[in-house]
Amino acid sequence: MKKPFRETWIEVNLDAIKGNIRAIRRHIPKQTKIMAVVKANAYGHGSVGVARYALEYGASALAVAMLEEGIVLRQAGITAPILVLGFTPLSRVKEAGAWNIELSAFQVEWIKEAQKIVKSTPFASRLPIHINMDTGMGRLGVRTKEGVLSVVKALEASPDLEWKGIFTHFSTADEPDHTLTKLQHELFVNALRYLEEHGFKLPTVHMCNTAAAIAFPEYSADMIRLGIGMYGLYPSAYIKELNRVKLVPALTLKSRFSNVKTMQSEPYTISYGATYIAKQGEVIGTVPIGYADGYSRALSNRGAVLYCGKRLQIAGRVTMDQLMVSLGVGESEAKQGEEVVLYGQQDTAEITVDEVAEMLGTINYEVVATLSHRIPRLFLEKGKVVEMTHLLPKG
Repeated sequence: MKKPFRETWIEVNLDAIKGNIRAIRRHIPKQTKIMAVVKANAYGHGSVGVARYALEYGASALAVAMLEEGIVLRQAGITAPILVLGFTPLSRVKEAGAWNIELSAFQVEWIKEAQKIVKSTPFASRLPIHINMDTGMGRLGVRTKEGVLSVVKALEASPDLEWKGIFTHFSTADEPDHTLTKLQHELFVNALRYLEEHGFKLPTVHMCNTAAAIAFPEYSADMIRLGIGMYGLYPSAYIKELNRVKLVPALTLKSRFSNVKTMQSEPYTISYGATYIAKQGEVIGTVPIGYADGYSRALSNRGAVLYCGKRLQIAGRVTMDQLMVSLGVGESEAKQGEEVVLYGQQDTAEITVDEVAEMLGTINYEVVATLSHRIPRLFLEKGKVVEMTHLLPKG
């Protein structure tokens, strides 16, 4: 295992991921399967590492947003079913078949053209397709039960495509007003019933994301798509306040001081724009992480890091690769190479991803998903590193 050169890293607690999967498992019907959503590099946690352990801990399939994400998993030797939730251009259907990756579809013409492509390039098995129904998300999917029937007929008429699943996506399951969620559920169930009335046997049915699985476990159907909850984060404050499932955050973002200096002579300006003016004798620590790593520039002069269990304010603007923090005025025992925590716990103190999201006016999904590939990921089991990913090639 080649050690990364960089002294900024993410620790992913696999025991937390295991516990989160099991907590959801206990909450949903026993027969319902779990599809682990590992798109966006597993919400910033590291897709290959998370995927392997999610499958070991109870997931039976994986979901990604785009074909490239699925190919990365296949190249890593993962053989479990992988579904692309987003739109796949016809020009990439051959690659999907070659890598045995399942695709989403919602257009009759796309299915007919995909059939021609697959027929001209025989694969070991039929290309699995999941039909996406738009019941209120307004993003991708066929809108009506009649439209769904047309897509199913086209798919069932194809000798080289396999109807593997049908799904929808709830847009407000994480909110206290259940009106739209219940309407979406009704529309989807009516469409399923409509298909059965026309003589079609349903494949795998899935509709619940994390929020719906927690708030509406009775909607779990054959499979749920477990995303943000697997990583120990709640989809919203409302879902957390339901107190139905106990989740534990899996990610800690750490770094080390690359420099510690005392401001003894003018100018006392810190970072671009000189937006922070230090006091004489103030100790400033430099941390090698910045907005190119996904640590938002909007945290300039607002965010904090933990050092020795205490909060240190960010001093000045977050730059592309580095930021500075104030250790206060006077003598400081801080040294170059000592550890700081940007997200997570240190001693009894904690900076939560939810707290950072609120400060940025966004959601926890964005805070973790934007953590870049420049940051090494260390996967820990029982406190020991069992896998590592970083920019350097393996070997």
